[in-house]
Amino acid sequence: MNFGDKHEPDDAERDPIEAAETDSWHNWDKSAIDEEEEVPLATAVTPSKAETPGPELSWNDEEIVNPNKGLSFSAPAKVPGEEWVPLNQLKVWEHHPAKTSRLRGENFEALCVSANDPANLPPLTVLRTEAGIVILKGRRRHYALEQVHGTDSDINVRCLFFSGTEEDAVQWVADDALGGVPRSQIEIARAVLNLQRVAGISQKAITERYPILRKDQVSRMTIAARTVERFGNVFNLLAEPDRVPIDLCVKFAQFMKSATPEMQAEVLENAELRESEGVSLKASDLFAALGIEVEVGAKTKASVSSEESDALETIPVLGFDDQPVGAVEKLDERVMRLQLPDPTTMTPDEREIAAQAFIAEIRAYFGLKVAG
Repeated sequence: MNFGDKHEPDDAERDPIEAAETDSWHNWDKSAIDEEEEVPLATAVTPSKAETPGPELSWNDEEIVNPNKGLSFSAPAKVPGEEWVPLNQLKVWEHHPAKTSRLRGENFEALCVSANDPANLPPLTVLRTEAGIVILKGRRRHYALEQVHGTDSDINVRCLFFSGTEEDAVQWVADDALGGVPRSQIEIARAVLNLQRVAGISQKAITERYPILRKDQVSRMTIAARTVERFGNVFNLLAEPDRVPIDLCVKFAQFMKSATPEMQAEVLENAELRESEGVSLKASDLFAALGIEVEVGAKTKASVSSEESDALETIPVLGFDDQPVGAVEKLDERVMRLQLPDPTTMTPDEREIAAQAFIAEIRAYFGLKVAG
């Protein structure tokens, strides 16, 4: 069972730029999407000056993007009120909630390249205290600067001073840590699309800045973001449109490309009908509700249950009304394997029930009291 790293909102989390385009479905060029195994790269953006927004991305197959085409990331613009502070005067804040958390993220190497010239990094948010100047936001940028220049370096770093007291800062950081919502895949996809569309950033530059994203992922994310943008009424049928799977969006785009005009019209009419009925669907039910016969979320390899199991014992994990939500496989006296459900096929309430059921199993294994 893998548990993801806790999202840390302290370091340069940016909301994607809202740049909605309102094209009607019948003006959509359905030649935009190749078959799934041949998903095209995002369409090229002509580099533009900073003050001029980039042109709209085309959906024409003849304009497949060159990953090297476009701008690289530029140095962040000067922020009003920023000051230069010597690196050796900056200190770790003892009250930061991520004080002991890891500092090497997926983009650490790229961050170090930017840190060669501190002007390339956005300002750190800092606070003057009796202990010195402490860092409220930008721990990983500070760490990269120290790795490149040394902890004793007096090289100047861009900083913004927090205007409140240390007590105010504690509340501000807590709001950032507790009040923020981790970005979903489609939200990340919109950010990627806007980097290309608005800033003219090349696909290669995006994958270099964010090594966690592969080139094919950037392409699929771009397709997904544009598809949701053009067919918002379709994806708004979902209970959680902000968590729509990238794969579902790409499959819908591929269907719309291959469908006849009559089939496209029928699907969109079904979407309008469902919307008027106020439906709230799981992602796995969307295509069936629209009358689309495309298998969604199919497994590419046989499940564990269909193969000869190596488990000594399999115990179902029961949720609401004693309905199975997964299973625990006992491999030996001290080793268990959890069979987890697919959260994209579940409502938020169903996910909560399943999570509590698995937590109860884990607590029981460790001999801890199970709530309720």
